[in-house]
Order: sequence, then structure tokens, then C-alpha cells
Amino acid sequence: MSKKPVLKLTVAKKEFDLPYEVKNSPLTDVYTFTVEGDLWNVCSDLAYQQNKGKFNILGFRKGHVPRSVIEQNYGKDVFVADTEEVAVNEVYNALMDSKTVKVERLAMRPALDVAELQSDKVTFSLTVAYLPEVTEIKYKGLDIEKVLPDVDGAVEREIAAARDRAGYWNNVERAVKVGDQILLDYSGSVDGVKFDGGTAEKQTLVIGSGSFIPGFEDQLVGTKAGDDKDVVVTFPEDYHAKDLAGKEATFACKIHSVSEKVLPELDDDFAKDVSEFDTFDAYKADLVKKADEREKKNAEIATSNRIMEAVIKANPIELSEAQIEYRANKMLEDMKKQMQSSGIPFEAYLQYMGKTEADLLATYKDEAKERELTNFIMSYIIEKENLQVTQADFDAAIEVRAASAGKKAGDYRRNMKQEEADYILNTLMTDKLVKFLSDNNNIK
Repeated sequence: MSKKPVLKLTVAKKEFDLPYEVKNSPLTDVYTFTVEGDLWNVCSDLAYQQNKGKFNILGFRKGHVPRSVIEQNYGKDVFVADTEEVAVNEVYNALMDSKTVKVERLAMRPALDVAELQSDKVTFSLTVAYLPEVTEIKYKGLDIEKVLPDVDGAVEREIAAARDRAGYWNNVERAVKVGDQILLDYSGSVDGVKFDGGTAEKQTLVIGSGSFIPGFEDQLVGTKAGDDKDVVVTFPEDYHAKDLAGKEATFACKIHSVSEKVLPELDDDFAKDVSEFDTFDAYKADLVKKADEREKKNAEIATSNRIMEAVIKANPIELSEAQIEYRANKMLEDMKKQMQSSGIPFEAYLQYMGKTEADLLATYKDEAKERELTNFIMSYIIEKENLQVTQADFDAAIEVRAASAGKKAGDYRRNMKQEEADYILNTLMTDKLVKFLSDNNNIK
């Protein structure tokens, strides 16, 4: 039987040799430790010393209550959780200081997993993920298609949307076509049994809108007002109501009326109705003016995204699974916080979506991998090319933001939080990186 490796650590001026197990996989090492015996006792005493000031017991000055008295009043395991924290921190610090871990290549703070905690010992693991070692990254001379601004298309879409909003529905005596709006009753059942939420009366539905289950709207094409129609569809496998997911359902439908959208003519009267202009030409000219600047900016952003996508595609670098999982977990936690701030219970959201927390985590992994890979490649290029944000760059950005807020630059800077300063610096560095890549690749 092979001898376990040993981690040397000093706790409260006492030296210990702590045996551990390590499992290696590509770019990831998992260290497992058990702290017990003398090391546990030393950590337990430290936990008492660090936390005894929290206890108020009659007859003793705060911070001077003997351990035995605290345990008598609060239970003998009162310091177990604190001892675990001390033990983990001592082992973590010793591991980081040892030559075992390549600290300069860490992809993230090592992840803690406590497997077992008892009154006299703790077993836990630290997952150490490393950044990949690469000798070269391709980021010059790539062929990238430039995104061109589509001003005419943007203007046409805006006019079409305004025209649609200004339109109205008019009853017609003909068969239903795609684009029509119908008024209907429906009652859904699975295996002859009606289900919650499957029944409605006098419901409006635009055919082709995709508002209902796939296949539902298509089967109503050709019906007329007064018709009865049984629509048979299959709920998607990922449908939010799990008791219906993947099941075939029959909806008994009654068509009450059919309407078609009547759109206004594109003339001066239309312009007066939807804008501040008296003529259609003036209205359209204003749309062109606004769309020109916006679409150029959007095209620049889209081209920048294409550049980064091309660089990432040219460098199929493998990352640690632990690193990807860590980022996916952070994204999930951010989502939870956002939902909490919006007053939406996370469990209720999961129930509505018909998903588990593990399902959501899995959906984040691809995005997490792309983010981590992008950050790794960006950092590599920035360091390799010695790209820097100068004080002049930062000052100029402050001037712009201050002017936009109607403030003086000095006042703006004094009231600026660190988070905003970090955001400005990151934005400026990203802009420099994109400019560098634009200048050193074939953007056609």
C-alpha cells in the first residue's frame, strides 16, 4: 500500500504532518483531508479563543467566560462549526503556501466540499483548477467578415411596426388564413380527462403568432366562424408543466369569428397619426437619421463580437471542468439574487418551468465555458501585447460620463464608487483589445 503524501502546517506555533489523498484529472486536482486528534484540538482551542467574546453569561466579563461554562450553557458542540472553519482555513493556507499547488496558474479560488463533520473531526476536499498551459494563441491574420449597417432594413422594420400598431381588426366571412385573428373557445383533455389551464372562452388568437403549442394554430387554418374543430397536439418534452410534458392532448375548439388586419396607407395622414411630423417624407427622413447612427454602432458591436468569436474558434483550448462548473454556479447564484430582488421565489420559478436546479445549472455550462475561454484568451493577448489603459484614457472617459450626467468631472470622480471605476477600466481595456484585434486581422 502506497504511503499518503503529507501536508506540513503550523497551527498555534505547533507543527503537524497532515496526510491527505489527491485525485488528479486534466487541469484539476482534488485534495481530501481529515483533521482530527491533536490538530483538531488545537483548531478547537483557536475557535474558542476567536469566538468567546460573542457570549454573555451572568457573572463573567464578556470575553472572559471559561470554555467549560460556555459549553455547559450552550452544549458541548457549540464550537464544532467554528473549529471546522479554523481547520479548513489553516489547511487551505498551508496548501497554498506549499509547492504542491501552482498558485500562479490557479483558474479560481479552490472550491470547498465538506464531506463529514463530527464533534471531533472533519473531512473535506479542496478542488484546485488550473488554467491551461498554452505556448501560442492565434489572434492575428484571421479572415473576418465585417457586419454592415442595415439602415434601410431598420427603417422598413420600424415603419412596418408602426403601421401594424396603427392597424385594426375587421371581421371577415371566409376561411382562416395565417395572419388572421380568431375568437375561439377551447377545452383541452389528455386521455379524455380535462387538465388545469386547458380551457378558455372567447380567447383571441393570431394564427401564425406561435402563441400556442406547436401545431395548434396550423390545424385551425381553413376553419370558418361557427365551425367546431378538434385539434390534436403533443406537448413539448420540456413543457413547464411536467404532468403534461410529452403527452398528446385533444383541444375541442369552437370558432366564433375571423378577423383580418387592416393596415393604413403609408401617407401623410399615417405620419401625423404615428409621429410629430406632418408628412410621410419628413417622418421617414427622421427615422433614417436616427437609424443611421444606431445601426452603425450596432454593426460595430456585431463586428467586434465576430472578431472575438473568430479568435475563440481558432483556439480550441480545453478548460478544467471544475472551472466551468464554478462559473456556471456563479451565474446561477446571480440569477437567484436577481429573482429575489424582483420578489420572485426561486422555487416557484422552478415549479413553473418544470425544471430542477440541476437542470438550470446544466443550461449554464455552455455559456460558462465560452465566458471563461473568452476571459482566458483576452488576458493572454492583453499580457502578450502589453495593452494598457493610461491615466489619460481614464480621465477622458470620466469627462464623457460627467458631461452626460450634467456634472463637473471633479465632482463626478469624487462621488464615483469603486465598482463604477472598475467597470470603466474594464470597458476601456476591452475597447483597446478590440481595436488591436481589428488592426491585426483581415476585416472585410
